[in-house]
Amino acid sequence: MTLYLICDISGSMSEGGKCFITRGMARTIEQYFRLGYGKGEIKLIAWSNEARIVEWVSDNEYPEEMLDCKGAANAKALIELLGEQIDGKVLLFTDGFWTRNDETDLKRWKRKLMPDTLRVIKIGADASLKGKDVFSAEDLFAALDGWN
Repeated sequence: MTLYLICDISGSMSEGGKCFITRGMARTIEQYFRLGYGKGEIKLIAWSNEARIVEWVSDNEYPEEMLDCKGAANAKALIELLGEQIDGKVLLFTDGFWTRNDETDLKRWKRKLMPDTLRVIKIGADASLKGKDVFSAEDLFAALDGWN
């Protein structure tokens, strides 16, 4: 199984240390897999104006480019990169500051995915995302439990 770690690196993620919280969450996931608690491959995705896969070797430091937060989260770019038939699971780290159009596009995309493919980890005290598939950073392991 592939676990896609989508890290929102839009401008709002530079506020309040959210990019560093995301780094800690990604490193935690990497260690979780490396120690055998999770199975499969991790693919790190940087997401703002564009969405792209970032090379990241297990047990290496989190890529510095992931801390350069700017621009806006573009749902169409993310959907274009991943498509509607995903061969794994998607864990999205975000503060949820999206335009109304991007939010609509993301909801439409999620409905097309297989059930329980996408889980969201909300980052920062100002993240107001809600739903059964939305977890706070403190509940990362609850989000992973029995999922991957």
